[in-house]
Amino acid sequence: MENALPKMGTVKYPGDIARLFPEIENLNIHARVSRIACRKMIEDQFPEDALPRLTLRGYVDNGEWLEAVRTVTRAEEGLKEWKSL
Repeated sequence: MENALPKMGTVKYPGDIARLFPEIENLNIHARVSRIACRKMIEDQFPEDALPRLTLRGYVDNGEWLEAVRTVTRAEEGLKEWKSL
């Protein structure tokens, strides 16, 4: 349990949001940080290019925010992939 929190702080965005969320969520099972702290860890790894796509409105539900982050990041990842072709 003590090792999970430091590991959460070292998780890096691997270029695929579908791999980032499960890694943080799996570590959080053991670390048991609050939703706010977990959200901050995800925000810290959020690709800067995708930030303008994420609206600044307040998300009531953490699940709603996570889905918005997934959608926005996937769009940015798709754009980068398309540009590389």
